Amino acid sequence: MKILAIDYGTKNIGLALSDDRGKLAFVYKVLTPPVGRRVDVFDEIKKICEKEKVDKIIIGLPIGLSGKKTASTELVEDFVKNIKNKININIEVVDERLSTVQASKLKNSQNNIDELSAQILLQDYLDGK
Repeated sequence: MKILAIDYGTKNIGLALSDDRGKLAFVYKVLTPPVGRRVDVFDEIKKICEKEKVDKIIIGLPIGLSGKKTASTELVEDFVKNIKNKININIEVVDERLSTVQASKLKNSQNNIDELSAQILLQDYLDGK
C-alpha cells in the first residue's frame, strides 16, 4: 500500500511518499502555490496520486501540546474538507505534534523542513501500523 503524507502549511505543503510495501517513508517534494491559488494544489496532489499509484493520503493535524485545537488546526481541517471533495482516495488525519521540531533538528541543505516534516509524519505512521 502506497501512502502520501501531507504536511500542510500556509506557505508550503510538504509531501512524503512511502515505498510500495508501506514500510519506508521518503521525502517527495514541496508545493509552494501562489497566494490565492490553492485549487491548483488539489490538482497537483491528484496528479501525484495518479502518477505514483497512491492508495491512501495521511494529513498531519497540528494540535497544541495541551491537546487543544489551535488556529493552525482549523486551517488544516478546512484543507482536509476541501481535499476530500476533490480527490477520491482514502484520507486519514493524524496528530503531527513535534514533527516540525524533529524536522528542524534533521534539516540540511538538501531537504526542506516541510518535506522532512511530512517524511517524519509518514514514518511514524508506518511504524505504528
